[in-house]
Amino acid sequence: MEISFIIPVYNGEACVGKCIGEIRKWNKDERIEIIVIDDGSDDDTWNILNRAAKNDPRIKIIHIENSGQGIARNCGLQAASGKYVCFADADDWVDVKAVYRLYKKAKETEADVTMGGYYRVEKTGTKQVHVPGSGYIRRKGRPDEVKRYHCVKTESAFGYVWNKLYRRKFLTDNHLAMDDIRKVNMEDFLFNLKVWSRGPVFYCMDCPVCYYVTEHPSTTRKPDSDVHTKSAAMIRELILYLEENGVLEENLDMVIPLTARTFCWSLIKNIPYEGKSLAALRRRACTFSEEEKISETVKNCRASMYLRELPSLPQRLFYTLCLRAVRRGKVEWICMLFYLFYPVMKRYAASVLK
Repeated sequence: MEISFIIPVYNGEACVGKCIGEIRKWNKDERIEIIVIDDGSDDDTWNILNRAAKNDPRIKIIHIENSGQGIARNCGLQAASGKYVCFADADDWVDVKAVYRLYKKAKETEADVTMGGYYRVEKTGTKQVHVPGSGYIRRKGRPDEVKRYHCVKTESAFGYVWNKLYRRKFLTDNHLAMDDIRKVNMEDFLFNLKVWSRGPVFYCMDCPVCYYVTEHPSTTRKPDSDVHTKSAAMIRELILYLEENGVLEENLDMVIPLTARTFCWSLIKNIPYEGKSLAALRRRACTFSEEEKISETVKNCRASMYLRELPSLPQRLFYTLCLRAVRRGKVEWICMLFYLFYPVMKRYAASVLK
């Protein structure tokens, strides 16, 4: 078995058929399996999956109690037998021709992780989200490899799991698994950061792998009253994981920018749903500034230096401002800034948040 496609689904009767149907178009000689984990759906998802499985022996269905997509993906990973793993979300769909290109490149380069770009599908149209060229991603190496690393290390394309092909043996040998989305936010980003910390051979291709659909309802596209708590928990868990494995210091160049980005994201995530609320902004910001592990880490004497390699000047300036506010316990400044620029933040949040 060459590739295991792993699809968690919860109440996906409106979309899971298309997701599976696109993968079933695989017509290469290499064998695949399609593992679908029904995460406690209470609509017609189970019947749709059973009908699909009767027509295609490559489809395997696993039913679990509702546990969130992180736990569901872990169940799929445990059941997988392919040399490579490709995760997919039930409300998106993958381009199997692009996955095949990743597969061929993974074999050619002996990469543990091969990453592509994606299409963002919105009501107004579809646009391609590029990754910075094709080649290896390395913290230390040739200038183009290092530049590629700094361009993607905190970007969404790096954090998503559905635009990548993973060597399954690398994941199992390093005991890598998803965290519980009920306890942490951005569990896919946390997973990829843990993967990166284990020193994989990482190859990037400017090849769109997934059609990322924004208008379907799902847990990641709804207001989340605990977004700040779970986002801070994600950063804390990452820091603890890196500390336990003795690699925190060498990964601070990724942890510091991610902390700043996640802090900002937590503040704006619910803006389209909550409206203008200074009290809500304060509450979320204080969760970060009062988290002991985060506070210790951002007070590192070289923390601001780790933002200098970010490719965008506005990002560098704004993240530096946020970082200093968290370090000094002055998050009120940032809250007021977000409050005053509420219309801009609202448009930005509505346009980029899944």
